[in-house]
Amino acid sequence: MSQSTFTARREFLKFLAASPYVAALGGVAAFLRQSSFAQKSQEVSEVISDPARALNVFDFEEAAHRKVPPGHWAYMASGVDDDATLRANREGFKHVQLRPRRLRDASKVDMRVELFGTTYDSPIFLCPTGGEKAFFPGGELAVARAAKARGTLQVLSTMTSTAVEDVNKALGRPVWQQLYAPSSWDACQQLLRRVEAAGCPVIALTVDNTTGRNSETYLRTRPKDLSQCAACHKDGPGPSISERPMFDGINMTGVRVPYPAMDWAFVDRLRKFWTRKFIIKGIAASTASWYRTTVDAPRKPDAPPSRRCPKSWPKSATAFRCSSMADFAAEPTFSRPSRLAPRPWGSGVRSCGD
Repeated sequence: MSQSTFTARREFLKFLAASPYVAALGGVAAFLRQSSFAQKSQEVSEVISDPARALNVFDFEEAAHRKVPPGHWAYMASGVDDDATLRANREGFKHVQLRPRRLRDASKVDMRVELFGTTYDSPIFLCPTGGEKAFFPGGELAVARAAKARGTLQVLSTMTSTAVEDVNKALGRPVWQQLYAPSSWDACQQLLRRVEAAGCPVIALTVDNTTGRNSETYLRTRPKDLSQCAACHKDGPGPSISERPMFDGINMTGVRVPYPAMDWAFVDRLRKFWTRKFIIKGIAASTASWYRTTVDAPRKPDAPPSRRCPKSWPKSATAFRCSSMADFAAEPTFSRPSRLAPRPWGSGVRSCGD
């Protein structure tokens, strides 16, 4: 800015300050306040009031900010330490680019993806968020209904405010279950058995939060008076284990969540416990499928020889035994391609070849 321009602006401000018209309106200070208010009014008008008006996902942020209680919003918006990872995540996605393919029929776009035998309409999925009722009364059930409507994957947090059975019912299929492993192996097994009984096919183990986190933004921006939190949380501003339905019926006395001593040995123990159950179920389902398609189904005259073992003509699905079954059972679980999605016998599972 040149000296002459600076001088001209200063003289103009002096003229405004001395003007009787500006004084009648409350002076320069009132003028500046009105300008600030006008700018804020414009910002308010830009907050979406209808999801259809959103141009990108970040348009929902300010709308949610105005609806969610301050303490809950502070928790949601906070990262760890000085929020460096939040900024890094946003910056990192700017370097991800989509390569468009030209001269392709864009009237038939198919974004479906298959994961572990389930087809989803899009690779975009819903991450696990604890205590979703803190942000919307419908909580995880409302999220499940939205996921069902869009045919997408929902991952449920261990710290859910709604039981996994109810969420699965609203979703119409099992969720993937995120796991904060308890420090007690007995408690961990009980939790996994419940998730398994609910039909969840995948466990997503969280490993980067075993000793807690320092959420500076949350601690700085939450309300100073936390007495209002007692209306919902009997043990302080955050929900206690007793308020988490996934721990119902589990003795959590002296148990920490997450497990601070978690290491690779624990992960291996967890993997063996989880995959063993699916392997056993997979073998039973595959045997039953083999029996139905190979023994019960009529064969065409020109059909190729059956791959069943001639030494093991089963009288029932449970009677099927073969040396390859022992070989299969001895094979390392992580190398079995069919451990999560049961398939017909001979598809992804070694047979005796006779």
